[in-house]
Amino acid sequence: MKFASLLLMSAVVLLSCEKENVSLDAGFYISANKNVIQSNGVDVVTFSAILDGKDVTAETDFYFASDMTPISGNTLSVTAPGIYKVIGSYGTFDTTKDPLTITAIDMAVPAAAADPSVQNTSFVHRAFLNQYTGTGCGYCPGMIRALRAAFEDAEMQEMAVHAAVHSYSAGDPAYISGPKASGYPYLEIDMALSFSYDLDPDGKAGVLKTAVSERVAAPAKVGISANPVLNDDILVVTVEVKAAETGEYNLGVWFMQDNVYGQQTDYLGIADNSYNYHENCVRSADSRFGNTYAGYPLGEIKAGKTALRTFVLNIDKETWKLKEMSNLHFAAFVTAKNGRNYQVVNVVDCPIDQPTPYEYK
Repeated sequence: MKFASLLLMSAVVLLSCEKENVSLDAGFYISANKNVIQSNGVDVVTFSAILDGKDVTAETDFYFASDMTPISGNTLSVTAPGIYKVIGSYGTFDTTKDPLTITAIDMAVPAAAADPSVQNTSFVHRAFLNQYTGTGCGYCPGMIRALRAAFEDAEMQEMAVHAAVHSYSAGDPAYISGPKASGYPYLEIDMALSFSYDLDPDGKAGVLKTAVSERVAAPAKVGISANPVLNDDILVVTVEVKAAETGEYNLGVWFMQDNVYGQQTDYLGIADNSYNYHENCVRSADSRFGNTYAGYPLGEIKAGKTALRTFVLNIDKETWKLKEMSNLHFAAFVTAKNGRNYQVVNVVDCPIDQPTPYEYK
């Protein structure tokens, strides 16, 4: 797996088993059993409403957020593809500021990838390396060189997934408006540990490998599988999460592109022409919920049980200057809360042309 393809990326829509798609307002929230449906008038999404732990679905009114048109009952089916935003209203409570998003597509929603070992919960554990960078960042070649040195190690390639978030400046051909870092270059391991470069890339590569090794030495709390389907310029991916340890988990997908050309600014005098070709560039980071990019809540998943969401990416070939679909891949990652913050507990790098089943040890 090349350095560029060690990361997976972005903008998608989801489907899950319980409290997948949640909209909050004080103690009142609404949820949906699906985020993605087929626009055939038959596939149905069902809404629920909870107030302070009590089911108030029967007393809640549901509306299309765009024009406040009421929805009959608590189910919705549609005959036109598109994005539908839905709010709930119960007494003085409503979710107007945080509507649910339901995406309708004119194709069948893919099922989860087949599980090769249903009773197994001993998963391969990988770390997620988020590199905040940009072609206009003159010190970023130092981080790039350190990462290249690290990923020359075959063990490192197996232990980590890398994503490059080009959010430094809008002139970057791989620019993405979010997420951002407080300073550039910046590297974060599992959204938990920061890592800085220096002018000794070989020595720093060893430090990075040690940090990653320590992260993945612990048993994986979850496994991740993915089943993508490409229809022209629409990529639909169903991601399933199976818990080895009961817990509250969140799921995100970042879609990435390899071999993106952009002239790299270099204040260090170390960049050659190869630094102008960028790998694992996040094109869509579909993991924003609330104020973080830590993923969408899946609710509690009991050990041995699963939850899933479906993500949808509109591929912008012209803007991305995408010549080969093989340059696209995605990272599906799961987070769990650790104190006040979220940390990645596992991640997988997936191609767009075939299923990625659970990987067991």
